[in-house]
Amino acid sequence: MSKKWITLCLAGCFGVVLGIAGMSSSSAYAAESKKLAMEGAVFDLKAASSLTVYGYVSDKGFHPVSDAKVTAKPSKGASQSATSESNGGYSLNVEPGQTYTLSASKSGLGSTKKIRLNLKKNDESDHIVNFQFKKEER
Repeated sequence: MSKKWITLCLAGCFGVVLGIAGMSSSSAYAAESKKLAMEGAVFDLKAASSLTVYGYVSDKGFHPVSDAKVTAKPSKGASQSATSESNGGYSLNVEPGQTYTLSASKSGLGSTKKIRLNLKKNDESDHIVNFQFKKEER
């Protein structure tokens, strides 16, 4: 599910709560400009959109690995990281139009193979990237 869709759904809910209704020219969402206006605030949906990379981290025996550090290094800008949960799951927000190098690491298991993810500017889909260590966790 893309963040743009969630933003539009939330905006619709807030619009109902705030009493924004009717079919006038000052609608809450103008499709041609891709901007959302509510109570005087304007949000540019294209500029604010980001995608999610999520997946699982496992060991050689396909057991979930918790507390692994998953890092996404963009071609421009600062790296970001997330820690895998007890079920091995993780998620990171990334920006369209960037190329990311993703990897996972954990003390005692080393590092996983690096994965290159090239996101296009018009990309609206979240991505699943799973990691597997070459060793089994003890």
